[in-house]
Amino acid sequence: MTDGKGLYIHIPFCIRKCSYCDFVSYCGKEEYFDSYIDSLLREASEYEGTKINTVFIGGGTPTIFGTEQIERLAEGICRIFDISPSAEYSIEANPKTLTEEKLYGMQKCGINRISIGVQSFCDEELKACGRIHNAAEAYKTVELVKKCGFDNFNLDLMLNLPNQTMESLSLTLETAVSLNPAHMSCYSLILEENTPLYEAYGNGKYEEPDEELDRELYHFTVDYLKKYGYNRYEISNFAKSGRECAHNIKYWSCDEYIGIGAAAHSYLNGVRYYNTAELAEYIKGNYHTDDKIVLSKKDMISEYMIMKLRMCEGINGAVFRKKFGCGVEEIYSQQLTKFVNNGLIKHQNGFYFLSDYGIDVSNSVLCEFV
Repeated sequence: MTDGKGLYIHIPFCIRKCSYCDFVSYCGKEEYFDSYIDSLLREASEYEGTKINTVFIGGGTPTIFGTEQIERLAEGICRIFDISPSAEYSIEANPKTLTEEKLYGMQKCGINRISIGVQSFCDEELKACGRIHNAAEAYKTVELVKKCGFDNFNLDLMLNLPNQTMESLSLTLETAVSLNPAHMSCYSLILEENTPLYEAYGNGKYEEPDEELDRELYHFTVDYLKKYGYNRYEISNFAKSGRECAHNIKYWSCDEYIGIGAAAHSYLNGVRYYNTAELAEYIKGNYHTDDKIVLSKKDMISEYMIMKLRMCEGINGAVFRKKFGCGVEEIYSQQLTKFVNNGLIKHQNGFYFLSDYGIDVSNSVLCEFV
């Protein structure tokens, strides 16, 4: 891929918030859509001319915007930044908000990858987590995406949803594979405080998530997708050969990226900084907060270990030495020796990477590199 930074654009609007979601997003704010896009483009102009080789428009629900609004944003971004002709240009979408007109509009302005939030192909599970679409609508939407010429699309799926069973997950995976996506992301449900689903579990509406079942569902997913040519390249991400998400790989490789929009994060020149989450303040042009984290070399090395070990290829010793001027064993000899000896990390051909068992207990492994 050509040189360049990543660009993330946050769209904090939804039709209705999902019951598990604690992201920064707002419902019923349609009157702010145009002024928000204006503000996005003004903030983007602070970085005018920066070379970009991956773009990701996320949310929220970016496809809540109308066709003209999506085109105005996407074309404005292309004018302001120096975007590589071969850039991966992604947008997140809710099945309920995609139309043929929007899809052709996206293609016209350079968007070439769509990440569709399906979560499940079982209506009971979709209802439990507050999705605004049903399984049939999700299926039809994916078929429409293909009809409109998008062959590079991702399906987001969730594991350990309320009342999910091995049988219902098998149905979801079978349906997903039949649609032939280039990529699938399969994340386990995390119960976040102050969300409706957290309260539903607390009130006894659903049985508490079972960790053992979660691992069984995850292993089943890994094995199932592998049979159909989807290789796991990160703990929760699977792709056909050459269809890995280039933008997310930037995060896992600790590469630089610019974040614009309310609550967006950026990482440039060893500094992490954050935008305001307040919609009114953002639209006024008060984009950035005073929160800045200047990373020391030790911080950078720690972050790199934690993020790269999420990827199945792991840590390349030669790349680590070139990046940081020292060997990985010089800093983490004790941890690496321990984890290799107990089978949580493997060391092969100059790479350190999590074993299958290491992935199952990855949180406890990765925290030792903080």
